[in-house]
Amino acid sequence: YPDKIPVMNPNSLSDALNLWNCSGTVPQKNAKPAKDLISPPSDARNSWFVDTKRGSDAIGKGSIDSPWRSVTHALAHLPTMSDRRTLFLREGTYYLNETISLTAAHSKLTISAYISDKGTEKVTLSGAGGVVTGWNCSNLLPDCKVYEAKVDLPKRGENLAPEVVNQLFANGKRMIRAKYPNADPAVTEGHCFSKPQFANEKCTWLTSTPGNTAQDPGRQVGSVALGPNRGNSPTVGCGKECDTACATFSYNIYDPPAGHPVYNKPLPGMGWNNNSLFSRFPSPFGRPADMGVAKGDLPRQWKKPSTGIVHTFHSLLWGGWMYRIKDRQDLNITLAYGGYQEARGAQMKTNHYYVENLIEELDVPSEWFFDEDTDTVYLYPNSTEGGFPEVTIPTLDTLISVKDAHDVVIQGLTITQTRATFMEQYEVPSGGDWSIHRGAAVYIEDSHRINVTGCEFIETGGNAVILSNNVTFSHIESNEFYRTGDSGIVSLGMTNGINGMAATYPMNNTIAFNHMHEYGVYGKQTSCYFQSLTANSTVFGNICYNGPRAGFNYNDGFGGAYQMSQNLLFNHVRETADHGAFNSWDRQPYLTRSGVDDGFPDSVKLGLKGSSIVKAQSHITQNFLINGYHAVWPIDHDDGSQFYNDTSNVMVWGGCKNFLGHSKSCDHNLIVYPGIPNRSTNARRCITDGNGVFANQYFKDNQCITGDGIFYSWDHCSINDLDTEVYQTMDNQLFSPNAEFGQTCGAEITFAKWQSLGQDRGSTIANQPSIQQIISLSKEKLSFNP
Repeated sequence: YPDKIPVMNPNSLSDALNLWNCSGTVPQKNAKPAKDLISPPSDARNSWFVDTKRGSDAIGKGSIDSPWRSVTHALAHLPTMSDRRTLFLREGTYYLNETISLTAAHSKLTISAYISDKGTEKVTLSGAGGVVTGWNCSNLLPDCKVYEAKVDLPKRGENLAPEVVNQLFANGKRMIRAKYPNADPAVTEGHCFSKPQFANEKCTWLTSTPGNTAQDPGRQVGSVALGPNRGNSPTVGCGKECDTACATFSYNIYDPPAGHPVYNKPLPGMGWNNNSLFSRFPSPFGRPADMGVAKGDLPRQWKKPSTGIVHTFHSLLWGGWMYRIKDRQDLNITLAYGGYQEARGAQMKTNHYYVENLIEELDVPSEWFFDEDTDTVYLYPNSTEGGFPEVTIPTLDTLISVKDAHDVVIQGLTITQTRATFMEQYEVPSGGDWSIHRGAAVYIEDSHRINVTGCEFIETGGNAVILSNNVTFSHIESNEFYRTGDSGIVSLGMTNGINGMAATYPMNNTIAFNHMHEYGVYGKQTSCYFQSLTANSTVFGNICYNGPRAGFNYNDGFGGAYQMSQNLLFNHVRETADHGAFNSWDRQPYLTRSGVDDGFPDSVKLGLKGSSIVKAQSHITQNFLINGYHAVWPIDHDDGSQFYNDTSNVMVWGGCKNFLGHSKSCDHNLIVYPGIPNRSTNARRCITDGNGVFANQYFKDNQCITGDGIFYSWDHCSINDLDTEVYQTMDNQLFSPNAEFGQTCGAEITFAKWQSLGQDRGSTIANQPSIQQIISLSKEKLSFNP
């Protein structure tokens, strides 16, 4: 979709795929900024104008010849009318001191970069209130390497995350908070916690040697029965065996340790806090209370350790945590609040950490530090030749807020320089592994038919866009997301326990033609696109690569009817482990209006009339999914995922996965060399099934190419007890060198014996195809016409 997907840097895809090391000529592409993909409003008669350079809020009339100066002033003075209105922003950077707030009164409003005969003008919205001036040499380091300036910024008062200042930009580029070890956390292209994918990557730069951890077990305050949980819900394929297999995922309510700023608003009518989590560990709030580092680490002493932040990882690399430091004694660091940015609980991955925001660690160019006691900012600039850089400090988390509005269009804008939000309040929305901050640079809530198109989201501090609660029939299309602090796009609803009947969740929204890369600079349980408590979403034609965890993550099944098609995902799970380019969970069923007729009486469903506990079937179709780094499967249906059809996808270096759950079909896919060690972990093959008890799961009509004749990764394979209702394989085309069949099932068996056990009925096995044949098969599968 070259006319719909924006590209800031024409080499970004080639760089990410390492094409420069391949033989042959790399196709040269031209840059296509997102703003150049927008169209003029269909009716621009009711147009008003804002110009940050030559406008005036005092005497401006809002016309093209007499524009206003600020967006907030313009919104307050737009006339009320029933027809569509357009607010054009003229070229320039708009430094915002307050969020642009759109409400019901702004329905049928388009906010657009100005489009002239010469093209779309460059309009930037910055969350920094202005430019920092008054720089002087500091005595912090010799030879005037470091400069300092006094700033007057808003205070946050009694807040769990007291720092206002946590991002700083010089000439529009994000600088690095003074840290140890020295490295740019944004440059994950070459510095990641994973094994190297390519020879020139330095994936050990941000690691240290192992230390020690101590556990704060948290307090479990009880279990609340909200109706059928996943273990005994009345759904197909789930009974006593399911209850036994899934007992670790029962619905428990936890109270966080004192000082833990986890989402804890009482749910309506329930009287208990929404701290419901699922964990394999005794408490999901079991987090390190302190950490030890190895001798030789942290060579400098810190005068005030409490300014510091520790970035560390879950012991199984399932995500990242951040903590405020309480104190330090030699090699032992005592941790204050934090550790809630991922929801599974565990010990710390002790050789994966860095510390930041400590003045003693300000020692290399591009680093900075803010002294909140004296309101002084320190910067070690890369260079002062040609003048001191233009320094800006974000003070806003959200630049545009849309609430209770309809038919709003936001187009052609560059949105950048918002605060990092990883120390703000998080919530655990559902039964997946995620906790998340309900916030973003563009915040959309309880609104309908909202379009965000042709925008660039560059180095936002947290999430870029969020669809919160009752957002319907909205489109996030043809945008580019680059180096976002957390996720690119978030779709996040809210329920009353398992009661999802209220209109408090996103539904019928479309995420299409977006270019999302280098996401998750700070948060490591992040994705290009994340959804939770969402129904009927369409995710189509997006490009997503270079991230720490799954590219797309579905935290639960909720009402289902998800359509994910024709997306390109690669270079994921670069800094974590045990995941795939796409990941889903479904540990807790919900009663919704969005499912299918489940055939069960209301009496077993909390008496909720019209509810369904069986979600609608979802479809993952014609996606190009490439494994790499620590990814195990391109499609990772984890922990109870159910009602999915994975059809006509091309998967490279990995295949499908089923773990628990039921009613899934992996069919008509092309799977190319799954399990190659240097492009995946754990050597998983065409299909992985750690199931054992769940029925109605199919692997059929696929083409799978292996290098050794091993096609299946099954945890419960025995030729004496192979349940053909659980393991259903048929009509596949299997390929291997010399048509060898090297599968084992408790013992080595022949292909004929395998088929006699009821597997691969109607399947064939043949010699592996050539590379050119694989390319042709891929184009055919994806309906690709060059």
